[in-house]
Amino acid sequence: MAYSPELNRKHFCALNDRANHFFTIESPKNIMRILSIKRNRRHRAVSPEKEELSMKDFRKHPWLKNILTQVLITFIAMAIISCDFAEDNQKIETAAKTKVSLLPEDRVRLSNDPQKTELFRDAGLGLFIHWGPNSQLGTEISWPLHNASEDFIEKYYSLADTFNPTRFDPAEWARLARLAGMEYVVFTTKHHDGFCMFDTAYSDFKITRTPYGKDITAQIAEAFRREGILIGFYYSPADFRYQYETGLRTGHIYEPDFEATALFGPRRKTFLEYEQGQIEELLTRYGDVFLLWFDGKCEPLKKHAWRLKQDIFISRGEIPTPEQTIPGQPMDYAWESCLTTSWQWSYQPNPDVRSIREILASLIRIRARGGNMLLNIGPRPDGQISPPDENLLRELGLWMMLNGEAIRGVRPWVVSNEGDIWFTCRRGQDTVYAFVNLEFGLEGIKAPSGARFTLKSVRTTPETEISVLSQAGGCEWSEDADGLHITVSRLQTIQFIKTPPLKPGSKRAAEFGPFTWGPDWPVVVRITNARPGIPPDKT
Repeated sequence: MAYSPELNRKHFCALNDRANHFFTIESPKNIMRILSIKRNRRHRAVSPEKEELSMKDFRKHPWLKNILTQVLITFIAMAIISCDFAEDNQKIETAAKTKVSLLPEDRVRLSNDPQKTELFRDAGLGLFIHWGPNSQLGTEISWPLHNASEDFIEKYYSLADTFNPTRFDPAEWARLARLAGMEYVVFTTKHHDGFCMFDTAYSDFKITRTPYGKDITAQIAEAFRREGILIGFYYSPADFRYQYETGLRTGHIYEPDFEATALFGPRRKTFLEYEQGQIEELLTRYGDVFLLWFDGKCEPLKKHAWRLKQDIFISRGEIPTPEQTIPGQPMDYAWESCLTTSWQWSYQPNPDVRSIREILASLIRIRARGGNMLLNIGPRPDGQISPPDENLLRELGLWMMLNGEAIRGVRPWVVSNEGDIWFTCRRGQDTVYAFVNLEFGLEGIKAPSGARFTLKSVRTTPETEISVLSQAGGCEWSEDADGLHITVSRLQTIQFIKTPPLKPGSKRAAEFGPFTWGPDWPVVVRITNARPGIPPDKT
């Protein structure tokens, strides 16, 4: 049983009630007999006369009962805490005796497994989760410790004493992630501040020593795996807690010193031993882990991870992972763009959340250029996903239900885009997907919205079929020397929305009232059995 302040408080209260009951109801003679025997070195029997005399004193001075009660409670509480620490020590000893199997250094491949790399690229969309005790006050995670005073550092670290996310429901998180179209999750097991969201034997600064007292990482791994979502763990090699407790504070929280020899944690390990031990825990105690995400310098940890699990996919630390930006050119290898739903990685009250149109535009561009999008949320301190983030994920989920085929299992087309129209193509096949914005009130169609465009980078074959994803029927199209001409009509009725602005002078304006069928998001045109045309100038 891991140490839990809440559990021990319950034990202490129960003991207090039982002790009061004992002194009030049970025979005071029995109590005095016990105490007298304890005082007698030779355990000789206490005479009835002396016992009676002691009882008179006991009744004469009732405050003695209160003193004896507190003494008894103190001894019992100390025994319970000692048992808890003994159990923690037993856990440490057990972990120390557990031998992990490591590949010999001369046999380990120091690169990602090719099959896992393709699986990662197929996934396309992942959920990033930054969470910790700092969420109670809405700060950014870890970074307030940079250039902080000693007084502030103590206040920041004391937030762990009150972190108790009683409304945390990992199954609900996982269901929402699945609805949103997420194929993998990356959860912050330890950020730069050193707080561990898992039950590690190498540090006391961890979730199981908070009032919550349970291993959150284990719950997330189990719940997301049950939904068919690949499991990934973020791990920060930089550890300010180590710096702070060992007196090696450098002033910057992002730089790990793998040569540091100061001993740390219950097992008294050097810095590298401490972090290698935690990597062993994460890769051996939490089921099948698909990827690790090292936020910072990680060469010895990366190598250790591959010696433990040769096919573990390493994202940051091995592939490009730009933050809050999208590369301008397509790259036909694994890379991952990390974006937040608002502007902060951790929970922030009253956030400025990005619109679904902005998120979709980013997702489309990232996939057209060959990358993955890792979309971050910061849960609330009570364990719930904040309503703005939840709403955004549900909107994303609706779009992915309609168009996920064009996001999963795809690679870049011969060009990433023709103007505002972006492309992906199915891996190993000749199906092309064109992402097209709609125009409401488009002339020449009967639907509320549609699009008319010409493609030069895509040519058809006799077997080609062209349709809108998730919509019955095909599209009007023709092909000549100028290109492939397609007309799209959005016939599927999905959501009622406020009528978007129409073009000035639109002849169809009289057809629209205040509401119409939407949503006003890009649609995907699927072109099967396609072949490359003459690539146009890239814009």
